[in-house]
Amino acid sequence: MALYKVAPKNPYYFWAVMSIVMQAHMSDSKLSCTMYLPLAERMIAKMVKENKLEGEAELKLYIMVLEKSGKRQQALDFVNGLLEASFLGTPGSRWNFYLTKKAELLLRMERYSESNAIYRQLLLDDPDQWQYYQDYFTSMFALVDINWTPDETTQSVSCDYTVELALVFIEQGIAREEAKSSKKLRGPYLACLELLQLLLKRNHSAASRLASPLEQIKQYFTIFGDKNCCFSDISNYLYMLESETDKFLADILTSLGLNGENTEDMLAKEPKIMQRHVCYLAVSRRLGKHCLSHQEKLRLAEELIHRHREGLTLGTDLLTTDLQYSDNYCLLAVHLLYDAWCESGDQLLLWTICALLESALKSSPSNFHIKLLLTKIYSYLGIYGPSVGIKLELRHIQFDTLGYMCFHPALKVGHYSAWKSVLTEALLFFSTNFKDTSEYIISAYKYGSFTKVYEFVQFRQRLNDSLQFALLNVEKNICDLILETSNHQSAEKVLTSMDIDPIIDECKWEDLRDNRDLDVMLTWDPPHSCLTHEQRHLSFTEQKQWLRLRNLTVRALTAAMLLPALPLSHESTTSQAVNGGGTNMCDALLSLHDQLKQHVEELETEHTCERRYSLQGPFCTLIYPFVTGRHGALLLQFLRVVQCCFFLQDDTGKLETSDLQMLTLEIDESMKLVIGRVSEGIIVEGNGQQQFSASTLTQAVLAVETLSHGCLLLGVCDKLLQPLRPVTGRKKSKKKEETVQQATQLLSEFSSLLVRMETFAQELLNAVSADAISMEMQQLNLKTTPSSDMIEDVWKKAQFSYSLSYKQIRDVIETKRKYLASLKPQSSKQPH
Repeated sequence: MALYKVAPKNPYYFWAVMSIVMQAHMSDSKLSCTMYLPLAERMIAKMVKENKLEGEAELKLYIMVLEKSGKRQQALDFVNGLLEASFLGTPGSRWNFYLTKKAELLLRMERYSESNAIYRQLLLDDPDQWQYYQDYFTSMFALVDINWTPDETTQSVSCDYTVELALVFIEQGIAREEAKSSKKLRGPYLACLELLQLLLKRNHSAASRLASPLEQIKQYFTIFGDKNCCFSDISNYLYMLESETDKFLADILTSLGLNGENTEDMLAKEPKIMQRHVCYLAVSRRLGKHCLSHQEKLRLAEELIHRHREGLTLGTDLLTTDLQYSDNYCLLAVHLLYDAWCESGDQLLLWTICALLESALKSSPSNFHIKLLLTKIYSYLGIYGPSVGIKLELRHIQFDTLGYMCFHPALKVGHYSAWKSVLTEALLFFSTNFKDTSEYIISAYKYGSFTKVYEFVQFRQRLNDSLQFALLNVEKNICDLILETSNHQSAEKVLTSMDIDPIIDECKWEDLRDNRDLDVMLTWDPPHSCLTHEQRHLSFTEQKQWLRLRNLTVRALTAAMLLPALPLSHESTTSQAVNGGGTNMCDALLSLHDQLKQHVEELETEHTCERRYSLQGPFCTLIYPFVTGRHGALLLQFLRVVQCCFFLQDDTGKLETSDLQMLTLEIDESMKLVIGRVSEGIIVEGNGQQQFSASTLTQAVLAVETLSHGCLLLGVCDKLLQPLRPVTGRKKSKKKEETVQQATQLLSEFSSLLVRMETFAQELLNAVSADAISMEMQQLNLKTTPSSDMIEDVWKKAQFSYSLSYKQIRDVIETKRKYLASLKPQSSKQPH
């Protein structure tokens, strides 16, 4: 308002109004309705009264304020009055704000006859606008439900208040399209299908007046079957065919003319016919006709592969940025082969899928559906797609919506450098989110797009509350703890730079949002095989469980690292305040240990088997391999060692040295279990042949992570026990003899634990090296397979990914061995 007082221009005035509206959005409903919105309304009403409204944005802002205040009648009066005369749009334009806003308000006010009349007029002007049809049907059925009939005051309203009138209106729309010699619009035909569906759901007798579902869908396919949108348009109505599905498919196939006995007669000679055939195959799969025997699936897949290769000849003139006409043949074949793999477990099918997709990608390098499928199938085989040339090239918001396709596979196979790189790049997007959206908001204010201001604010908040953002933050912390800590001093620096408060959980669990795009991958599966709402929710819950596990781990490690900074006397620690609070770091560590233990136990109870979602669905987290590999138990035991050393370093005697001995034995047993899982080998026997076990590679990755956390916690113990070493070298008085003896025994137990940890690291290194050797030997076996010519190139890429995984895993293990070596000289200083 200060700017407006200096220079009384409308933009300055409405900036102030919009700021008040934004305060209303951010405040609780009571304060918003009693103060902010009424104030904004009065400010704009003053300008309306003085006839000072100048732009379309100012009109829309007033309507928005009135709607937020619940004053729909007043908003309607404004639309009917000043807005009708002032709006710059012309009647009949594609986006007629005046009419659409009026119809929307009337529909919300349950004035269905007037609303229906307007939507009817809008559909006459624009018969391909689907939202108009939906609101038209909503208002029409509302009138039918209340048995509305026109009276003297409403006779002038031209609305369709019965099903019969709606039938006539829709049939007239189709008739107008049929009379066209030019391109036909899809809207009227889909509206007829939608009306039939609504009538059937209501068991309305008028449904018999419309053409049958078979006739309507056949007609739609005849007109629009060569369009990419045909399948998605009719897929929601296919269930209405019921017992006529076989006749429908047979009629379509006959119309295509591709069912001849000759091989050449079976191939499409032009792209439009090919697209129709692809749509036919997609509809067949949606109707469950691909539920075949194993051999039938393989034969059909082989036929589709042949069609794909022959179809490439029709796309020789396409640009590299264009998709090949026959790409979907390949994708359908891949889905069939994937179904066969799910049933048989024959891993050679996965290798064949990769070879097919790699070949298709060479002909159609811009097809992102192929890239996404390759990334997922490679992940099943323990291969990181981007490392072998499958570049998803994520940009901006895609880090949030599609980032899950990169983050999880990199960690799962131990590609630490790629994992760190993609985490850093994604976090850079999220960290600049506030700055970028602030610029968008400023631009919206500057150019008067007030309705967009709230959208940008909501967008920013959605990113801030993103589950991916929260997960990326904690994963980056763990990544740094694994890769950037070669000794305890570097570990302290890394944790200090993270600036984590272990006492306060900064994650807003209730506000987390799942922004992943789980519909990006093509699927033609029957509805019961597609990703369901329950599965999406289950995946979201699983992701939050994994986030909580990582969150507690990082906070517990941080609390442990801060313990050596506390005073030696336990009594003094109880009064030590942390961050101005009354809780000390020792109690925080105990609490985090208990929370982590409880969470791990819950995960062990819930995740008794590995989950698998549909091919289009998300990846599973690493919870199942984490709990089955006993990594949580080992981490908890290390945390208890830290607690034990902390209490044994003072004179309280809260714990006995025997507790540390028992812990050492428990840790030894857990280490044997972890090594046992890693030593199972990446080559396993399955279906009478040798197969790669990606789960073993994942176990190695988790074992390395546990090793890293264990090194850090042993470094904490070493620092905690440093004050005891001078005691063991002094002359023993009778009073101190017991203390010195306890200290000597404690240091001896810690030295034993350190030696066992070094042995664990060596055993892990040996197991990983043995897997790398067996992986190289497996190449000979793959060369003898029937599909060796297709798989050879894929195997070279796989070998590169595997070798990179094992190299980076070994590098991390070697770094942790140096970490342990840096502790050993200090811990071995015993009195002579």
